[in-house]
Parts: sequence; C-alpha cells; structure tokens
Amino acid sequence: MRVMSDLTTYANQIAVVKQECPDANDEEIGKEFQRYESDFLIPPEDALRSVIRKFQAATGVEMTSESATQVREEKKVQRFSELGSDDRNVSVEVAVISYTPRTQMVRGEEKQIAFGWIEDNPWEASSERIRWDYKDWGNKGEAMVPGSIVRLEGASVNEWNDKRSLNINRTTRVTVLKEGGSSAPPTSNDPMTIARASEVEGFVNVVGRVISAKPDVIVRKDGSGELNVVRGRISDSSGSIGFLSWKEFGHEEGALVKIVGASVRKFRDTPEIQINDGTVIETYRDSSFPEVAELAESERVSISDLRDGMRDVSITLQVENWNQRTFETKDGDSRVVRSGDVMDPTGRCRLTAWCEFDPKPGDTIRVEGGRVQSWQGSPDMVIDNLEQAEILADTPWAKIDPDNHWVDVDLDSLRKGGSRRGISTRGVIVAIMPGSGIIERCPECRTILRDGSCPEHGPQRGEEDLRLRFVLDNGVSNANLMMFREGSESFLGMSMDEVKSEISSVGYEAFISNLRSRVLSRKVAVHGRCVVDDRGAMVFADQMEVMEPKPAEEAEEVMQRWGVVL
Repeated sequence: MRVMSDLTTYANQIAVVKQECPDANDEEIGKEFQRYESDFLIPPEDALRSVIRKFQAATGVEMTSESATQVREEKKVQRFSELGSDDRNVSVEVAVISYTPRTQMVRGEEKQIAFGWIEDNPWEASSERIRWDYKDWGNKGEAMVPGSIVRLEGASVNEWNDKRSLNINRTTRVTVLKEGGSSAPPTSNDPMTIARASEVEGFVNVVGRVISAKPDVIVRKDGSGELNVVRGRISDSSGSIGFLSWKEFGHEEGALVKIVGASVRKFRDTPEIQINDGTVIETYRDSSFPEVAELAESERVSISDLRDGMRDVSITLQVENWNQRTFETKDGDSRVVRSGDVMDPTGRCRLTAWCEFDPKPGDTIRVEGGRVQSWQGSPDMVIDNLEQAEILADTPWAKIDPDNHWVDVDLDSLRKGGSRRGISTRGVIVAIMPGSGIIERCPECRTILRDGSCPEHGPQRGEEDLRLRFVLDNGVSNANLMMFREGSESFLGMSMDEVKSEISSVGYEAFISNLRSRVLSRKVAVHGRCVVDDRGAMVFADQMEVMEPKPAEEAEEVMQRWGVVL
C-alpha cells in the first residue's frame, strides 16, 4: 500500500523523470522522492533535478548537454519586462487577478487546466503593475486564489502572436505570500453602482451611460510597438468613472450599456474600469435612467474632489495669478508652458496649460476635459489645448479674496481624503520631531544632509536652512506637521540667523526645551496644504498660531456633541 501511495503522491514528478529515463522503474522513482521528503525535508519539486540525474546514471542514459540543461538555472525577476520569450525556471512574485478552471483536450486527452490574469510588482499600487495572461497546467487552484499574492518558482514564458504569457507547470512551486479572495469575479450578473465600483479593486458589473469614448494609443513599455485602446467615462446617478478598453468598444456617447466582468484598477490615485477580452458589453434598456445632460451636470467637480490621475474633468475656477516660461526639451526644441494658482470655494490648486491660454488674475474660467496630475504631492489641473478652457463672463460665487482664502477641514477628513491645498485645520501638538531647527541641505538637490553627505551626490558643503517638525493630533486622527523657513520664522518670531545664534548660545537641547514648553499639548490652528499617501498625512504649514484655551466654549461643544443636558 505504501508503494501505491508513493506512486499517487509523486505522479507528476514521476512522469517528468520517465520522460528523461524511460527505463526507470516507477516504484523506485516514487521511493526516491519519498526519501528526499522524509529524510531531508526536501519537497519533490526541489528534488526533481537530483532524482533525474540519479536515474540517468542508473539506467545508462547519456548525460547530453541538452538533457543536462533541462532544469535551467533559476531566473529571479521582479517585473515581467525583465523576461525573454524563451525564459524557463522563472521565479517571480505576482498578484493573482483571476483564476478560471476548464477542461481542455491536450494530445487527445482531457486535461484540467486553468487560465487567468496575474500582475507583477504586487506590493505596489496597481497603476505600477503590468498584467499578463497565464495558464495553470499543474492544478494549483488552492494557491492561485484571486486577490492573493504568490511567489512562482519554476514557471516558464510562452509567446504567441507577439503576446507573452506565463505557464505554471506541474513542477512549478507556488507559495502564498498574502491570502486573497477579495478580487474573485462576481458570481452573478447583477450590477453595482458606479460609486460602489469606485471603492473596490477587483471584478465588477456596472450599468452606466457613456459620457465620452475616444480612441487612444498606448506605447508598449518594452518598445515593441503600440496598442490601440479606447478611453472614456461612464456615469450613473451615483457618480462616474473612467474606463480603458483593450478591445473594440462599439458604443457611442450617450449609449446606455451593461458591462459584465470588468476589473477596477487604480491609475495613480484614481480608480479606472479595465475592459478586456473576457468582458461582456451589451446595450441596456431603462427608460428611467438619467440622460447625458443630467449626468454631465453632475460630472462637475470641485478642487476638493481632485485626485491624481483623473481625466475628462469639468471644473470652474478663479485665477489668482498667471505666468509663462520657456524651456528647452531634451531634443533641443523650445517650448512654452503657462501656469498659475487657481481657486474655488473648496480650496486651491495649480493649473498648467500646454497651449496659448492667457487668463488674467481674477478671471473665472471653466475647464472641460482636463486631466489631473500630481505636482509637489498635490493634485493639480492640466489642459492641453484651447478647446478645453473658456473665460466666463459671470462668476458662480462671490469673488474670493486670495489673501485670506483658507478652507476649514477637520483632521479626520484630511486623513481620509486626498491631498489638498489652501486648507486650515486644528489639533494639539503632541510631539516635536527630530530634525527641528537648523539643518543643512545639499546644494545640488536640496536633500537634507546626513553626517555631511547626500545620498545622491555624496559629501557636500551644505547650505543651512530652518524647519520645524511636529505631530498634530485631534484625538481621533493625527498627521505629521512640517514648517519650512518662512513659516518657521513667522511662528518663532525670529530670523534663521537669530535661531542659529540662540542654538549656539544655549545649545540645541535648550532650544528644543523652549519650543516644547511653548507648543507641547497646546491646541494650534494651521494653514497650508496637506499631502496624503500610503504612509499617512503630512501637513505643510505656511502659518501656525497657538490658540488660547476657552474652557467655557469647549465644555459647551462637548456637551452638545454628546447630548448632555444640565
């Protein structure tokens, strides 16, 4: 019975050995794999090469160069772009996007295989990944769960019609690094709202009206050519979302469609529906569904809604200042870029124009079809042609004073939302961080020097600068708080030279002690901008003031919040 157990347990590995050593005995091969696993704790996948060599020697099979290289040296990669079309024995960590089992005829026999999508660079945002198809020939379904991150060892590259994919072979080792399950395809065709689809990262079914659809071209990262795609937006009464179709999209603007089996990925900070070969798009009929005009009006956003990577943005803005500059490209050509600070009642941002658009300070403009990209950590607007912007005769709000335009946002909302400019928030200083006071920066890149050395440019004669670093907390959320030279000088009431002189006179520890007695456990109001990323929130303050305690008002606020009646 033990022999039969070995034959069953190691059937896949025995079959591989028999291909190299046809005269070898199945039972002996099974016993050898069992010996490696029980005596040396080596799994059969890792013992395969040694077992093949043993039975080649035992059965007199000549060790030709071809057979000796059947098990190639392992090639470890992080990105699919590092792989060639003939690479074998590949080791790579991937995110499993889908897993679809099916029965397929292989050489006249029915084989249980599976196929799906995987993405490289799995520990980064989905916008930083490349997606490949894969086929599972080794029945690895227990490990290849959608939403999981796995390490593949012993996979191989397949290329067909200039498209590369990955084969997971019978001998491929699959190690689960992160449990999945959240990205499995929907079990029914029932759609979800676009607002809900925007919150998930995985497979979705949606019904929406096509607001825009334009052909586009994506250049392959490996330089092997171009891909024709369609970009656009679809909307329902709950919101809108951009889409990227990798296949033909035969629906015009205004069409009502149902999309089944699409996947949502984030482009920078913005969710986007991905339409692939397996996605079904069909015309949908619903007489009560909002028309384009109604949905287009709800498409308008404010500055507080902007997220890095957004496209087809409609927004109204007030211009604070405007300028232009000329620069040379890498090819030596001269280009002109125009930009300035803009505002609306919800905040501030930058607007960059790659066209001859020249509004005046105080003008109100409407942008249609703009895009958003990050600038100094904050999402800002970009237009590429004059058709995307117009100057309005009337302003939809009272004129905004740029010198006193700060939007109050509580720290909780900042922490949960996106990066913003022109905000004001409050909290308590709970810590003074190392690196406050006089620092030295690299004269080449402005990076802070550590022990007189820049990570990029090596030892440097640093340029002195002033900054303050705190932790701001409101009892629920917290954020790092940074003040650069101008804001620090204003708050301290001292110039940088005076700060330097004080530190020289009393010592750095005494300077920090004085700062601690002034701000620690004190409530402050700060004005500036906030950058939010995977590491948390960072507030860059242009202004900060310590708020005088008002016990009566604070007690009244607490009683109202908790419904206390005296």
